[in-house]
Amino acid sequence: MRRILVTGINGFVGRHAAPAFVRAFPDACLLGIGRTAAAAPVPGIPAPPMAYRDTDLADGAAVRDVIGAFRPTDVLHLAAASSVQQSEGARAGTWRANVGDLVTLAEAVADLAPGARFFFASTGEVYGRAFLDGCPVNEATPPQPAGTYARTKRVGEEVLTDILHGGGHRVVLMRPFNHSGPGQDERFVVPSFAAQIARIEAGVTPPVIAVGDLDARRDFLDVRDVVCAYVALVEKAEGLPGLSVFNIASGEARRIGDILEALRRLSRRPFEVRVAPERMRPSQIPVASGSAAALAAAIGWTPAVPWEDTLLSVLEDARRRVGADPTRPVTPP
Repeated sequence: MRRILVTGINGFVGRHAAPAFVRAFPDACLLGIGRTAAAAPVPGIPAPPMAYRDTDLADGAAVRDVIGAFRPTDVLHLAAASSVQQSEGARAGTWRANVGDLVTLAEAVADLAPGARFFFASTGEVYGRAFLDGCPVNEATPPQPAGTYARTKRVGEEVLTDILHGGGHRVVLMRPFNHSGPGQDERFVVPSFAAQIARIEAGVTPPVIAVGDLDARRDFLDVRDVVCAYVALVEKAEGLPGLSVFNIASGEARRIGDILEALRRLSRRPFEVRVAPERMRPSQIPVASGSAAALAAAIGWTPAVPWEDTLLSVLEDARRRVGADPTRPVTPP
């Protein structure tokens, strides 16, 4: 029987992954771990019947207890400090979470779960300045990470290559590009716009959207498409090489200003767009997109959720949460 361990089950992606893995692996033993008392579902998605254990990955003894008792055949590592901007203000904490905790987990898997397959949610951000070439990057593009978050994820890839792949474990390095959906918080651009619109619609703030750089272009996906890629990779792991790297991307660079205009068309009230100096972080990388041709060839994955559906789902989620408490920031439960 497969025994699948998912870290970061309480995070944005984890709360979407939980029901998807329950559906895809009905006969498997599934365990989610995180750092709160219970795995909170995304609104509108029933809580899945997945076992849960409150575990701090910084606690080496606790991690070894979990790995030793559960003996996973597959580990999907989602837990991370995931905000690019926030990581710049918390560099040491980001390195501890994204590298230190990963070393602890990898060592426990190497020692206590022989043969376990390890699936690492890295990021398309590892390509960094390679995006300046102006073309969608592929897995053969040498990473040039810029910034704390990207550097920690790139080092995490090397950690797993050394500790696990070097020890005979199959390792899959997954590089998802920007993804959004219900449950994501306001540190990220799409839910930030959506939450501001929801407050305007509720009449609790003036009809003004504060924005930063609207000219940057980024590759966006729906979180459900990203989770589908994760599920398919775990399903087909036996057919993959001992060390694999896959971009998870749409191949299309969307202008941030165009995303705001699409949300404007969905808004129930008109609003003004105003540049906020504190949000202006001119990007050194004007365009970033990736090719997922390798992933399509390996497992047949392509994005399936229309972008307009993604935007509407994020806006509806913001409306629901603002309706529950108009003064509270839209953050995960």
